[in-house]
Amino acid sequence: MVTSTPEPDVGFATASRTRITVERSDVGRVRVGLEASARPDLPLLRPVLVAAGSASARVALVAEGALLLARDAMVVEVHVGAGATLELLEPAGTVAYDMRGGSATWDVDVRLDQDARLLWHGEPFVAAAGSDVRRRTRLRLALGARLALREQLVLGRYGEWPGRVRHRLDATSDDGTPLLVEEIDLAPESTGMLLGGRRVLATVLTLGADPGEPDSPQCLRLECGGTLVRALAGEAHRATLAAAWSRSTAAVGG
Repeated sequence: MVTSTPEPDVGFATASRTRITVERSDVGRVRVGLEASARPDLPLLRPVLVAAGSASARVALVAEGALLLARDAMVVEVHVGAGATLELLEPAGTVAYDMRGGSATWDVDVRLDQDARLLWHGEPFVAAAGSDVRRRTRLRLALGARLALREQLVLGRYGEWPGRVRHRLDATSDDGTPLLVEEIDLAPESTGMLLGGRRVLATVLTLGADPGEPDSPQCLRLECGGTLVRALAGEAHRATLAAAWSRSTAAVGG
């Protein structure tokens, strides 16, 4: 069930909050909790149930309103219970628009219980000229949990100057042991140098499973197990990492 309730002001902006929970039950079908809340005049990322079975659910994240504008603060919280599987779909990409000196935030907090699985089919996140976005992703995996995450950052729409994206990812085990910690700061004046003149950065992250990724300069094998696969390109359609994503989802259990 999806509910929409007012969200209290948090200072910098009013948070638009999305919560998704999936838990196994004894009634032959997983329990799925969906919640979306924001002030009426702010955009909303609404979770929509697509399918549910005995141990798994598929949920789409549907944007209601223009995303992202200055002072938007998006919060997405995901909890997958023990032995359950969640597939998250994004029907369309996200565009961070010109913020005219302002900024926005996008925070994701994921918790996977023992033997839980999450497959997040991310679509392009476009930082248009004049945008300034701080993104933060926190992943916490219990014993036996598996994750497949696809992301694509696009710096600027076709023919325009890139916006700025500061992205931090913290992945830890349930006891706090770091699995992957990464911070990327892509600003208009440094993007060309850091990305070698390219404007698209695609990523496939696999945690808790071995996708059988072949050795290549694109693949970083993590000490904890799993892989981080990256590709740079001038256009989004040239950096899909389709083969790596197929291997990742197969290894995680899609």
